[in-house]
Amino acid sequence: MSVSMLMRAAVVVALFGVVSRFLGLGREMVLAAVYGNSGSADAFVNALNIVNVISAILLYVMVTVVIPAFTAEQEREGEASAWSLAWAITGWMSLFVIAMATVIAVFPEAPAALFRLDPERAAITRDLIRIMAPALLFQGISAMFTALLQIHGKFGVPAAVGTAFNLGIIAGVVAGQQHLGIEAAAWGVSAGALFQVLLQLPQFLRVARAEGTRPRMTHPRLGAIALSAAPIVGASAMQQLNSFTDRFFASSLEPGRVAALSYANSLGAAPRAALLIPLMTPLFPFVARVVAQGRDREAVRGISRVAGLLALVAVPASLLLAVYARETTQLLLGRGKCDAGCVTETTGPMVFYALALLGNFLSVFFNRTMAAAQLQSAILVATSTTVVITIVFDIILLGPMEQSGLAAASAVGVYCQLLMYVFVLRRRFPDLDVRRLSHRQALLLG
Repeated sequence: MSVSMLMRAAVVVALFGVVSRFLGLGREMVLAAVYGNSGSADAFVNALNIVNVISAILLYVMVTVVIPAFTAEQEREGEASAWSLAWAITGWMSLFVIAMATVIAVFPEAPAALFRLDPERAAITRDLIRIMAPALLFQGISAMFTALLQIHGKFGVPAAVGTAFNLGIIAGVVAGQQHLGIEAAAWGVSAGALFQVLLQLPQFLRVARAEGTRPRMTHPRLGAIALSAAPIVGASAMQQLNSFTDRFFASSLEPGRVAALSYANSLGAAPRAALLIPLMTPLFPFVARVVAQGRDREAVRGISRVAGLLALVAVPASLLLAVYARETTQLLLGRGKCDAGCVTETTGPMVFYALALLGNFLSVFFNRTMAAAQLQSAILVATSTTVVITIVFDIILLGPMEQSGLAAASAVGVYCQLLMYVFVLRRRFPDLDVRRLSHRQALLLG
């Protein structure tokens, strides 16, 4: 893909990213206004966390594994073999997603019990998980479509799936909250996930027909890909473990704290979704190809330039959100059932999520770069270590700081992970000038 094509793709993805992020904020505003930081809102956040954790793992694995695998197979054996490999991966992933969605729909008590909620919130969580179970299937299919379309330079439609998902939730709440209560939001989750599939399906079918390949379940290198994907799955699961432990620890606090933590996380993550993902999505396939072809010098230059660009965007956003956390929360969420107490409970953790923006931006980029360089084991080790560090700080800070302590622990973990990633990349790419890179980041912070 040429530089001009990359730029056009970046613009398209950025536009959809901004629209999706605004709708994401709109979704949080609607949820906060209708349900506030109530016990039922806690139940919805926990149920949605189950769906989001599994979906995030699937999307991460599909994008991080399938794109480099397809690129490498294309270089070695040609387009037809690469597509056969992609179809085989997709087939087995489909079976896995169907089985998991079925089990969760039939036995929602098991995932609901993970949060150790009081009986009232636990019962609501079970009902919501059952309603949201189809979303697992739909989001799994959507993740497969996203990876296969990105391989062929189709970034616009996959970038719009977040918009479809958020619209589904908003529509569900607006249309059904008077009659269904919190269940309206759960039905909106499943509807939004279905919209993600329907949005990508036509373009996916056109690409598949153009390539002239057929679905299959076998490929000579399928086993090797599965083995190489194991550390990626483990790393992604470990990354999502912190999301679960945050909800787990917050569930031990007074009702409403889980929802407040979720609102703060959504507000703090707004710049990441609106700015980082649009920048990263069109660049990662290019980085994967450069690394696969052994062009390390170009990779090093790309790492340095992209890291500088990410810092240029992240630092101002981080400082603004941290300094004006309460004003931002009041402006965006302070209406309806999200009263002054709801705003106060959300503001504290939002400050720490904002301060972690730079670390999040760089960690995501370095993680993708390491995956392209076949450093999956190092990713797993770094992620596992980060999870342990974060949980330790969760336990230490939960008592004195409550949900704000959980956000602070998350920020500590993010920067510890970033340091480990830098160490590994420096060993893999000796020409990477860490001092110069750090100096640029320090200048921006100064």
